[in-house]
Amino acid sequence: MEQNHKPAKDQFDDNSIKILAWNEHIQRRPEMYIGQIGDGSDPKDGIYTLLKEAFESFLDEYKMGRCNEIVIEHNSLMVSIREYGCGIPLESVVPYTSGMSVGIGVNQDVVTASGIKIANALSESFLCNSYREGMRSWALYTNGFLLEKGIEEDDEDEPIGTWIQFEFDKEIFSGSYYRLEIVKDIIKQYAKQNPGLSITLNHKKL
Repeated sequence: MEQNHKPAKDQFDDNSIKILAWNEHIQRRPEMYIGQIGDGSDPKDGIYTLLKEAFESFLDEYKMGRCNEIVIEHNSLMVSIREYGCGIPLESVVPYTSGMSVGIGVNQDVVTASGIKIANALSESFLCNSYREGMRSWALYTNGFLLEKGIEEDDEDEPIGTWIQFEFDKEIFSGSYYRLEIVKDIIKQYAKQNPGLSITLNHKKL
């Protein structure tokens, strides 16, 4: 029997395969990573998941005994989190905040950075600073794409640790904004669950 070897109309070839960047996959299907998008009126809405994902990445430092203070500031669109731990290794700020999820081994402990990466991918502005050894290592992104990075002497003599600041993507989270009472309730829960950790929110200790 004669076989038909004509190519299919919708031919599957190399051009049919698209490789997504790490941040593109998160941006195309954010609900897979953060649940519902919402508008910020519900504690389960996505902007609060970004806050919790980023905060819990820093909470690992406390659980490993390397940090006992975290300071949070926020307004309706922006979140800033500063932890006074050991700081991200200077050459590792970019891999810690972007790319595929990796483990960072310190004294055989493994720290995952996936929460920070999700916040990075879904933020129109994301800045990370690490302070240690008298130096500052930093990386600035938009929607997970690296804009600038550097390692320089810390002229302001900041205590060691890590500081991130991000502003969520207003297209993905259209109409969303942070409600102070919801943020306060979320952070109070973390304070109750971690009694040895000092947490300050908008200049007030919880």
